[in-house]
Amino acid sequence: SVAAACAWGSASRGSRTLVVSTDAAHSIGDVLDRRIGPDIVHVVENLDAIELDADRIMETEYGDMVRGITSMMGSIGAADAADEVPFSLPGFDGLFSLLKLIDYAESGEYDSIVVECAPTGETLALLKFPELLSWYVEKWLPIGKVAVRVLSPVSKKILKVELPDKHAMSDIERLYARLLDLQALLKDGEKTTVRVVTLPEKMVVEETKRNYLYLNLFGYRVDGVIVNRVLPVEAATGFFCEWADIQHRCIEELEHVFAEVPMAQVPWYETDICGVAGIRRLSEAMPDESTFEQAPNVEHERYEKTESGWRLSLFVPLAEKGSLELYRAGADLVVRIGGFTRCLPLPNVLAGAEVARAKLEDGLLTVEFDQEARDER
Repeated sequence: SVAAACAWGSASRGSRTLVVSTDAAHSIGDVLDRRIGPDIVHVVENLDAIELDADRIMETEYGDMVRGITSMMGSIGAADAADEVPFSLPGFDGLFSLLKLIDYAESGEYDSIVVECAPTGETLALLKFPELLSWYVEKWLPIGKVAVRVLSPVSKKILKVELPDKHAMSDIERLYARLLDLQALLKDGEKTTVRVVTLPEKMVVEETKRNYLYLNLFGYRVDGVIVNRVLPVEAATGFFCEWADIQHRCIEELEHVFAEVPMAQVPWYETDICGVAGIRRLSEAMPDESTFEQAPNVEHERYEKTESGWRLSLFVPLAEKGSLELYRAGADLVVRIGGFTRCLPLPNVLAGAEVARAKLEDGLLTVEFDQEARDER
């Protein structure tokens, strides 16, 4: 509902707006109280909506790759029913939905695109996926192209395995190129921002703090926090008296933790918020967009020359030393915080540099590289 309200506000200000659902359990249609599907639907003036179908996108736009993988799996007995059951890549559904956003952004048809994402865990896994997959493809693609060219003539006869053909490899190359475009779009803080929606409850607040940390770890700009379902003063009596006290404490903590990030509170209404009238009402309770434009555009990753080598600074707010692990792996620097790991490809200038020291202070992780020492890994 908050995503729909943000889109409604954008449209009401005269911006051509598209609200997109990437969540497999689509709810935009439920909120707008009308049927929304995999094709763009006009809602009101300046506002369109769509619920992306990842399998459909994968089949229509990367069909050769899908058929190549399906044939290979069928040849090794992993997909006996490949011709009967539509092929799907587990975990890739959200990725193909994100890739479709590039088309809408490049089309020039919209001034603003509002993306409704799945709950925290799934969204975090999705947002780290473009960088992670492109990292793997970058390392595998040159070897894979040679292997396919050399082994394809004999693999089917001798190994009984049907490798992807050149058309499938072309799709994979195109996928890799689009992944790079997607990263550039999502991590450009002037074009793309993340707005976190939370609830004033203890467990949700803790989840929001981790969400904020991980989003920054992967280089996404957070432009605001919206606290939803805040009890109005007149309702904070009787049965809801203790709830109001809990919410008050949680909001105080959120205001302290996110002091530098614009924050808005949305009341808990006396009825369901759905349909055009409900979304309009919710939109009117949201602050002006200029409020979120004041969010700092943090430099998440910065390299600086030092006397002995180079210094890398990473913005990781709320990170704790006990939950952080850092090590060099070949040409990459691996940073693991809690349950999330990021592999940072290091510049060529650091090819022979060793991690000399690291320090975490006030949400800033600084890593010193000594160019005179050789990396033993």
